[in-house]
Amino acid sequence: MAEVHTELDLGTDGKVKYAKPYHLWAMGVGAVISGDFFGWQACLAGGFAGACISLSIVTVLYVLLSFCIAELASYYPGAGGPYSFSTELLGKPLGFLTGLAESLNVIVTTAVIAVGISAYMVDITETDSKWEPLWWFGFFILFTVLNILGVKLSFNFELFFTVVSLLVLIVFYIGAIPKFNFDKYVLGNCKDGELNCPRRWLWNEDVDGIAEGLSFSLWFYLGIEELPMVTEETINASTTMPIGMIASIATLVVVSFMTLLFSSAVSPGAYEIWNDTSPLLTGYKTIFNNGSALDYFTWILLVGLIASFHSFLFCTGRLLYAISRDGLFPSPLAIISKRLKTPFVALAAGALASFGITIILYYAIDDGDKLGSVMINLALLGALVSYILQCVSYIVLKVNKLNPDTYHSPFHIPGAVVCILLCLLVYACIIKEGVESSEYVFSVIAAALYYAIGMTYFFVRQYLLKNKDVTPPEKQEQHFDANL
Repeated sequence: MAEVHTELDLGTDGKVKYAKPYHLWAMGVGAVISGDFFGWQACLAGGFAGACISLSIVTVLYVLLSFCIAELASYYPGAGGPYSFSTELLGKPLGFLTGLAESLNVIVTTAVIAVGISAYMVDITETDSKWEPLWWFGFFILFTVLNILGVKLSFNFELFFTVVSLLVLIVFYIGAIPKFNFDKYVLGNCKDGELNCPRRWLWNEDVDGIAEGLSFSLWFYLGIEELPMVTEETINASTTMPIGMIASIATLVVVSFMTLLFSSAVSPGAYEIWNDTSPLLTGYKTIFNNGSALDYFTWILLVGLIASFHSFLFCTGRLLYAISRDGLFPSPLAIISKRLKTPFVALAAGALASFGITIILYYAIDDGDKLGSVMINLALLGALVSYILQCVSYIVLKVNKLNPDTYHSPFHIPGAVVCILLCLLVYACIIKEGVESSEYVFSVIAAALYYAIGMTYFFVRQYLLKNKDVTPPEKQEQHFDANL
């Protein structure tokens, strides 16, 4: 039988906050780290130089965004993260739009990572790709249960897998040094008579190539914005969250450029990596020469994907819980476990939605090579809307001088404006590719329908509440604790 409690802070065991700066660093880096394992390689569509340009653009975007979010989180540490910021500073309609955008982002990104995990599992186990849905199902069940079992367990699990993921990348970087040959594997300058000479891949299609690869460069950082969703489990969140956010983005900037450089300048070369679905696994095959030592590392390569998968499931549950707690999503999503202190209904619902999207797109697209790219663009069409609205929230915060005693971004309002402009640039590139390519047009149409249906639901709901003379709740003063 459910019991009613008036305390809204999820906390951890005994309602005590648990996360410290290093937990936040692990959650922030862990959410993103799979982007260095797979997905990013499509940014090489413009060649290596084009990828460097696009990565530099999105690095500026995410650094500016991270500092804005750090200040917003110190001002308003709510479980909904981006949704909470926008609702507090821009009002309910734009707050709900931000929540819709973030929901699309986290649910689809979780699905993308599941596809990445299955691709690695198929390579490692040498099984038929038709078994991929079973891998998805198993990982969704396993990590949903893990997240439900408790906040402390989730944070410690994420810390472990994030550290191991970084070690996996460092081993690759060090192992790639003796085999590094930029002249051969990027410039394509080979000796006379050399067989299997790599294709020259410094530039491709100039601006068009950069535009095509720009959205995939975001995969190196996508997820860092989810970190504020753990503020209700964080010790002294107003000061700890900025530390965790800045430490996370600093780590990610370093590894993103190193991954691009070392993956491109070793065998089989930048051109082949562009068309590879498991680039880090290919890199490990190069540094270990496909020898017996590789067998011990191929399974370890899953840790980066697992870290991100776990982190995104965690954040999905917190986001759906926060929106439901405000009365905007179905109320059962606000149910939390009395004993475990986790929003188990929201976690299960988020996992089910993500798994459902994966299955639908898998059979609708019927092309494993295109599936990941389509889903990444769909996730980005959610993320970029959220980024823009968060920056607008930041500008409102600064204009109204609402946070004199909290953390302040060194870039202030100009940083937020530049971030908005860069988001619009990336968004325009995604729309351009969607219009010109049947591979991506599905993402654009699906996102447009999603936003149209979501906002229609919001305004119809508001109209019905108004006609019934019922005031929509600003914040539910109660939530239900199940005896789980």
